[in-house]
Amino acid sequence: MAIMRKTTRTAVKAGSVRSRMAKSSLTRTRSAQGKPAVSRSKQRKAAARQAADSRSRTRNRRMAGARATTTRAVFSTGILRRNPGTTFALVDLVNLGAATANRMTVQVFDWSSGLPVALNLTPCDTTKCFVSLAPGTSNFVYADVSGVEFKYEVRITRAAFNRNVVFNVSGLSGEPLTPQVGNNVLQLQLFRVKRRNCGCG
Repeated sequence: MAIMRKTTRTAVKAGSVRSRMAKSSLTRTRSAQGKPAVSRSKQRKAAARQAADSRSRTRNRRMAGARATTTRAVFSTGILRRNPGTTFALVDLVNLGAATANRMTVQVFDWSSGLPVALNLTPCDTTKCFVSLAPGTSNFVYADVSGVEFKYEVRITRAAFNRNVVFNVSGLSGEPLTPQVGNNVLQLQLFRVKRRNCGCG
């Protein structure tokens, strides 16, 4: 009888061990089966994050483009001593780019008194002339500086990204409009003014 009880206990223990082993194997199997599902979930979350990052980068680029369109670059001849033969200060502008250059401004100031006095411009008939140029086109603006006693300045403003717009300044006599020595400034000779330090338009 004692032998039978021992045999029974041994059989029960063996059955219990087999049961635990079976449960452990089932748990590992279920865990292994669940891993792909967890992985797919992570992949979906990663894809969603990438899409959100892409949208954020696109918004940032658009905002940067919007800021670029409002940033203005100001160029000045500095003070020019008027040649006695100079009657007109003329600005020639040409757009060599592929996009329209909008709302460039031209101004001419008489500095003879030590303070800037804006002169009237043709053909705008105002002291600040706005010029827009389609791609591959040119135009000109001029001021009569015959009344300037000593010195004047020409100032040109354009959007910072319109780098393919070229402008030159000429001091011309009356007819036949001959360039006068000392009053001609090519674009590369123009000084770019830092806008935060001036009241430039």
